[in-house]
Amino acid sequence: MIAFALAAALLVQTPDTIRIFDSPATESLVTRTIAAIGQVPPALRDYRADVQTTMQISISADTLGVADLPATVDELVSEVRWERRGYLHQEVIGHRTRVLVPLPYTLATIYERVWVIPHLYGLRIYTPLGGRAAINPFGASGPAYYSYIAGDTLRIRLPDETVTLVPITVRPRTTAVDDDVQLLVGTFSIDVNRAAVARARLAFPGEERTLPRSFGQVQTFLELENALWEGQFWLPFRQRRDILFESQLIGGGVTARVVNRVTDLELNTGWMPTGELVQLTWNLGDQRAAFEDWRAPVGHEESDLAIADFADLRLAVSAEDAPETGTQVQLYYDRGNHLFRYNRVEGLFVGVGGHLIPPNPTRDRWEVYGTLGWAFAEQTVRGELAYRRGAAVTPLPGDEIDWGFEASVYRELRDIQTFRPTFSWDWLYTLPAFIWGSDPRDYYDAIGGATSVIAQRNRWSGRGTLRYERQDSVEVNTDRFLFGTLDDPEGLAGVEPGDLLALELGTQYSAGPGAFGIGNSLLTRIETQAAFGDFQYQRVIGLISARYSLGPFTLAARGDAGHVHGDAPPQALFRFGSIEGLRGYESNEFGGSTAILGRGRFLIGLPPRSAQPLARVGLFLIPPLRPNLVLLAETGWTEIDSSLEPALFRLGARQTDGFRSSVGFGISFFDDAVTIERLQPLDDEDLDARWYFGLTYWY
Repeated sequence: MIAFALAAALLVQTPDTIRIFDSPATESLVTRTIAAIGQVPPALRDYRADVQTTMQISISADTLGVADLPATVDELVSEVRWERRGYLHQEVIGHRTRVLVPLPYTLATIYERVWVIPHLYGLRIYTPLGGRAAINPFGASGPAYYSYIAGDTLRIRLPDETVTLVPITVRPRTTAVDDDVQLLVGTFSIDVNRAAVARARLAFPGEERTLPRSFGQVQTFLELENALWEGQFWLPFRQRRDILFESQLIGGGVTARVVNRVTDLELNTGWMPTGELVQLTWNLGDQRAAFEDWRAPVGHEESDLAIADFADLRLAVSAEDAPETGTQVQLYYDRGNHLFRYNRVEGLFVGVGGHLIPPNPTRDRWEVYGTLGWAFAEQTVRGELAYRRGAAVTPLPGDEIDWGFEASVYRELRDIQTFRPTFSWDWLYTLPAFIWGSDPRDYYDAIGGATSVIAQRNRWSGRGTLRYERQDSVEVNTDRFLFGTLDDPEGLAGVEPGDLLALELGTQYSAGPGAFGIGNSLLTRIETQAAFGDFQYQRVIGLISARYSLGPFTLAARGDAGHVHGDAPPQALFRFGSIEGLRGYESNEFGGSTAILGRGRFLIGLPPRSAQPLARVGLFLIPPLRPNLVLLAETGWTEIDSSLEPALFRLGARQTDGFRSSVGFGISFFDDAVTIERLQPLDDEDLDARWYFGLTYWY
């Protein structure tokens, strides 16, 4: 309901004509709250709190569609003391870490400030970026800068009373603020009886940027949940802070995320502070004792978080960043490969992108996006033009379904891989092709249009699409790369030209990124396609990807299955092998009209199992080794309908003739970030075992 209150708050005119309050009742509640929390209550002198903190450096790719991927995870236990004169001391007594990417630093090693926000009383709200302070909408000067709109009342039953909460959405009415402070947008849930803030979801528009918006931007979001401690004061219970650097040019973003959970809080202890007002110290002692009350595996506690959780606030920030001067055209890229990509068909591709947005994108939630580029080796123009509305622009969080619509026309170069990775970054293909000429994908040219209806609710999403396109074959147009040429470039698999008219339906549930990640997670997806025109077939594809840890044991597994029935062209069949999912065999060696592919890794933790860094020097650390014995297995099966055998032959693939399997073992380090493993095919005596050393190959 709070998310919808935020959206409703933007149903207004221009900043100069926005009313301060939407009703006399709202004005009365805001006035009472300002009087009550404009200063710290006299009865609140100090407190001591035990805090558990999860810190993540997480990656979100523009092709992901699931939870963010944590690259590093820190878990910390600390004691926080606060005193009403402004003293805030945090002492870290426990630290453990896991890394999916073996970086020489984590968020905990580079954080030099106290990361707990002590309360929401007073004139300012501390913002974590650059130590700046935002004007508190419920401070004495709040009405001079903000508008206030009330949402639907919520009642919470506690053992001793019923608490009535009213969400108040705030929005800046002016940008005339001193350079040392800034404004915010968001929603505050107000306890009507106490005139105090119980919860707040905030974003900070107008953060300083070192790059133009189209190249990258930094945004900060806060989610602050208070608890009614000892039935008296609303003080911290759970706090989340996301600082996002996002760039469409690199195809995604990096989030520095901090989540605090207060496990115990004592009021008015009589603490007499000395020294600096704000102070962060480290005093790591008995780590076993520090984490005695924190039993969950490292990384599990907040494994399903994503920057998409703040989609409504990101939209609100964009509205405040763009003054309401009418419909605007901005340089903008949906994906990094719309600017630059490299492959063996197009060679170098360079494009330009932009979008048309309404004066108030939070209220209207529509956009027109277009991109156009030139493939130099192929001498071909490609691009798209799309109109989007609702959830297709930015989905809103909440318990109700958020709907969206999209219509587009396009000319695209597509690859024919069917069992796609859950985490896909376009530049993972562009960089090897550009630098050393490695491009294993097969392509076809698609010209057409599509209309989609989209539904989004929490971790669930669905899409229905009507598509018409002309599919045509392409050829290898370049053997050049940055450091030379290929002597004998491999040709493309044959595809069948023709017109496709198709109805496509799909649904997905994601609680984490699946097998690829840290912590427990689950991803399921099913897609169906009914094709007409030159190609008349029906196809269904299913995916389940999961990761589960229990003590020193971890199972990460993925299963794919698909079936196509009818007169399907080669590009609609299934293929796998080598990097596509059966590493003991050649790339795309096997295929068919029905396919099953399963992959799994079972990790057995070996000593030393400590999660504490081996060493720390300034900002840098050596992550704990945390070795694992790795047992791995892969199996695949395909079958081809007799009428489709010529299509499979054009792909250069063959049936598996039963299940084809590989098993292996190895040793991995840094919680399975780096691995040494040996893989042996089981079904062919002529195939030798293969050794692999490097970053763990996930799926």
